[in-house]
Amino acid sequence: MSEKIREAVEKKYREDSRRLALYWPAETITLLEAARGRKEVRLHSGDAHVFDEEEVSRLLNLVPLYYWELMRLPIMLRYRRREDGISEYVVEGGVWQRRLVELITKGDVTSEGAESLNVYEFASLIKSFKSLVFVTLAVE
Repeated sequence: MSEKIREAVEKKYREDSRRLALYWPAETITLLEAARGRKEVRLHSGDAHVFDEEEVSRLLNLVPLYYWELMRLPIMLRYRRREDGISEYVVEGGVWQRRLVELITKGDVTSEGAESLNVYEFASLIKSFKSLVFVTLAVE
């Protein structure tokens, strides 16, 4: 590939990445805040993303009350393709976010939580809670 073409492709990628980053959450809320009626978060673009009330209700019924102040929405994942060719979705955020994802996908919580999801776990998560999940591409 010529140098000019490579530079043009990289420039387009950077521009598209910046534009897409505007639609990434600028904030998160606790499950407790969601239970008290807050059903939206602000995006970097300044717009608001509204969670589906039925999905929030199902999630609150799934998660024990004593976790509500620790676990946050939305769930943010980063897609990446590993060197061995396997696709995975890395859980962004801290240990409580990993525990939330693990609770949803496996029905249990460990001390580390789920660091990543395989394609099948991701599909299950999205099928049940599509308005609560954001996905981005790995920047590596």
